[in-house]
Amino acid sequence: MFDELLARNDEIEFIAVFGGMAFLFLIEAGVPRRIAENSQTQRWLNNISLALLNYYLTAMLSFQFAVIALYFQPEMPFLKHVELPVAVTVLLTILVADGVNYWLHRAFHQFPILWRVHVVHHTDTEFDVTTANRHHPLELMITMLVTLPVAVFLGAPIIAVIIYTYLSILVNLLSHANISLPNWLDRVLRLLIVTPDFHRMHHSSYHQYTESNYGTISPWFDYLFGTATGLAYDQLPNMQLGLDRYRRKVDGRLDRLLTLPFTYRR
Repeated sequence: MFDELLARNDEIEFIAVFGGMAFLFLIEAGVPRRIAENSQTQRWLNNISLALLNYYLTAMLSFQFAVIALYFQPEMPFLKHVELPVAVTVLLTILVADGVNYWLHRAFHQFPILWRVHVVHHTDTEFDVTTANRHHPLELMITMLVTLPVAVFLGAPIIAVIIYTYLSILVNLLSHANISLPNWLDRVLRLLIVTPDFHRMHHSSYHQYTESNYGTISPWFDYLFGTATGLAYDQLPNMQLGLDRYRRKVDGRLDRLLTLPFTYRR
């Protein structure tokens, strides 16, 4: 089963990313959290183009990184040194990977050289499922280079890696979706996963909110390290998003997004 899943991983990941995006896009049309004032067609096309570029880059690099990982794999990875039930191993893998991504996300905000790359994600002046994949290819490569040594040291079984990969894809899409959840449901869900309203705060134009709510799958690390913030439920739809300097339509063009890390000035 897992051999077949691995052999078709690129195809399945494409369905998860773009199928999930299409599904949530339809839900957004029915129950939007915020209705944009202007046409979003060009913005959607630019974000989806960037998503396609990153998908094919991932497919190309993942094999190369896997070969490197096998070459440098230590003789006794952590999880192969201890005997744990499969369920515990999966949960531990998810927890460690989510923690690494939490701190890496904070690093993208704290270090200027990394922020120049991550800023592409924050120039989006609206917030919907297409924003989930609005990342510069350099950010993707940096993320893979940082998380690879952790995965190698951990020695997580393939089932744990598969579960984490697809869980992070689906939660990432959901957490950026422009869908209106009842306040009570959002509060219940955010005990376990990053919800759209929880992550919307991170895309605020106001610095104190941008520097918060870094979680990828769960908000637990934000709660633990004091980086979780929130506003009243009714205030969120009207909160300004994006960066003040990059609010023109031309700023969201694909060529501008790809060159932004090299032209950005604080």
